[in-house]
Amino acid sequence: MAKTQWHKFYATTISAPPGLLFQLLSDMPNYGDWLPGSGQYGATTDVEPYPVRRGTRYHDGKPGEPGKDWWGTVTGFQPPGSLDFRHTIHVSRLRASIDVHIHYSLEPGDGATATQVSRWLVLDITLPVVFRPLRPVITARFDKENLRTIAALKAYAESRSSVGG
Repeated sequence: MAKTQWHKFYATTISAPPGLLFQLLSDMPNYGDWLPGSGQYGATTDVEPYPVRRGTRYHDGKPGEPGKDWWGTVTGFQPPGSLDFRHTIHVSRLRASIDVHIHYSLEPGDGATATQVSRWLVLDITLPVVFRPLRPVITARFDKENLRTIAALKAYAESRSSVGG
């Protein structure tokens, strides 16, 4: 089995206070309010304990669709400044596993309601050497989903913040 690591840093400024963003990111059962489903993501369910805190476990991806779901844990919880998640995705048809680490940092930006949002994604990928040429396909899917998530968070939070939400 080949083991590789891939990471990417995503950053944007969102016109909303850090507290609102932290609330949206930590309210996992209600991600559907701001994050529409995609080919990779359907819902986050079975969030225990709730409200979310360090150690909370969750069922993510496409719960109810075997092979398209995974379990994760909140590994860091520092309101309103940072939030960390970790889950492992098993891809049976490739005999691969992808250990996913996500770190959010929410720093006050310029102005009273602007927030610098950073999301650091680290993937530890284990797969048979014969499938190693598929690594760029795997990382591209993660990249696309992370960009979609950040864009959805920004659009929703800014629409809520502009109406006093």
